[in-house]
Amino acid sequence: MAQHQDENDREKLSWREIDRRRDRSPHAPKEEPPEREHSRRSQWLKKRYRKEVDKLFMGKKGTKKHQKALEEMERFHGSDQFDAAAKAYLDQYGLPEEWNTLSLLLDYSDPATVLEVLRAMKDRYEKRNPVEKQGFRARVDILAMTSRDRDLRDLAEEMLETL
Repeated sequence: MAQHQDENDREKLSWREIDRRRDRSPHAPKEEPPEREHSRRSQWLKKRYRKEVDKLFMGKKGTKKHQKALEEMERFHGSDQFDAAAKAYLDQYGLPEEWNTLSLLLDYSDPATVLEVLRAMKDRYEKRNPVEKQGFRARVDILAMTSRDRDLRDLAEEMLETL
């Protein structure tokens, strides 16, 4: 009688469930459902779409011309052609938002632009990692010691006290 009661307590499976379990047999060949490939393609399309939307919201800074101007400025950094490349970039796109690009512009010859760059970098300073902070402090220290422009030198000295 105990056996009969155990059989009644067991979960009764439908034929569909029995077939499903049979299909999951480790000996049966497994086929990937076609939905996975579709989902991979779908994810790729979403990423591509988001990238295009980001470019749209970036305006001029999302174009290949911007990337080329930025690469040109990086390539000429430390040479006589840097000022021309930086001026062309600034005229076309204005002050950049990226920390590394702002850091490049600290070597620009126009003191008014360097003042703007210093102020922009000071606003972003707290969000930087310790290595970037140390590098920025060193650059500001060098500007405070070597700048010929009085306003730039004064701002650099003031920033050193607050950093």
